[in-house]
Amino acid sequence: MVKRVFFEKIRTREVAAASLLGAMAAFLEIIPGPPFDISFPLYPHISWDLTGIPMMTSLLLYGPVSGVYTSLIGCSIIFLRGNFFGGVFKLVAELGTLLGFVLLKRSIVLKSILAVTSRVGLMTVANYFLLQFFYNMPEPVVLNLLVPIAIFNLSQALINIIPSYLLWLRISKSKLDY
Repeated sequence: MVKRVFFEKIRTREVAAASLLGAMAAFLEIIPGPPFDISFPLYPHISWDLTGIPMMTSLLLYGPVSGVYTSLIGCSIIFLRGNFFGGVFKLVAELGTLLGFVLLKRSIVLKSILAVTSRVGLMTVANYFLLQFFYNMPEPVVLNLLVPIAIFNLSQALINIIPSYLLWLRISKSKLDY
């Protein structure tokens, strides 16, 4: 019986690709304003962005280790800009999406549903505790924010997954054409 290893050895090519995709995610993080950064209308302190697309693309092309590596690079720019709390929220959200996606080996639809559910669930718990801890928000205020932030996380996960999957399809098809 062969045991499947979750974190397999990563090759040099995969490290290079994950690094480039991480740099792209970091670059997308620092570009201000639309279309790269759009305030979420239900809670304007958070915004939709495109940084998760390179992270999810890395996962689809090279596997979970590359996806995590790309996420660490992409989110590091938030920490380097002095926004520790924002970096924590972003990293937890992106890793939650990736985790949900890799847990299933079924169809893209089921994987996407699990990824969205994973992100929303994980971030709801994280927001409940971390908003109170980081920002001293009273519990009733946090409870009122959980639904709008969950809607944000649901939509942001789809913003990450759908273009990444279409890009992966295109790249996979072009590899078959050669």
